[in-house]
Amino acid sequence: MSSKRRVGIAHFLLRTFEMLDTPKLKHLIEWSPCGELFYIKNSKEFAHKVLPQYFRHRNFQSFLRQLNMYNFVKKRLKNGWNQFQHKYFKREAKNLLIHVHRRSNGQCSDEEEQIDQQDSIKKQQELLQQIKYLQNDIVLTSSFLFQQSVILQGNFQRLKNKLLYQYIEEQKQEKFLFSTFSLLNKSQTDSPKLTQTILTQNRKETDQEPQLFVLS
Repeated sequence: MSSKRRVGIAHFLLRTFEMLDTPKLKHLIEWSPCGELFYIKNSKEFAHKVLPQYFRHRNFQSFLRQLNMYNFVKKRLKNGWNQFQHKYFKREAKNLLIHVHRRSNGQCSDEEEQIDQQDSIKKQQELLQQIKYLQNDIVLTSSFLFQQSVILQGNFQRLKNKLLYQYIEEQKQEKFLFSTFSLLNKSQTDSPKLTQTILTQNRKETDQEPQLFVLS
């Protein structure tokens, strides 16, 4: 590792120190009374609520791996808390962080490799589970859409039949009304003509002179 990199303080250390100095997070991560070490009280809640704010991820194993890379000593307490300690990571001693250095890749411990493998397996399992959920959703959605399609087709056919029946009935009614109107119109038109013809014929018969018949 170059001397230039040793001069600076790693972003991971600064963000972790900042978390510990945030009073509202004491129920999840907190310094010990002596300030020589710190606790993570609820790893699951810490990963989901705190890590995204400072590291933009929710992977607690990744956070543990980083601490291990900086030579923090981890201890699991009986109450379920995780305890971490480093001789240069102390409360109100931020200036000491310059002495906390990350190990090179060649110095990774067996524990780190095991964590990496477990993390990789967990990610694969989560991915497979998500794929399975998506497949189930696709099957359910397809079935639902098919059922809706059948229902819509049935409704459409019934509506079509109803409209066709209404159209036929309207045509019948229109034809009946037209025939009735035609008969009425013809009756009203022909009646005066008939009356006039009868009157004319009667007048002709009345105006004729009587004929004399001579007996031989």
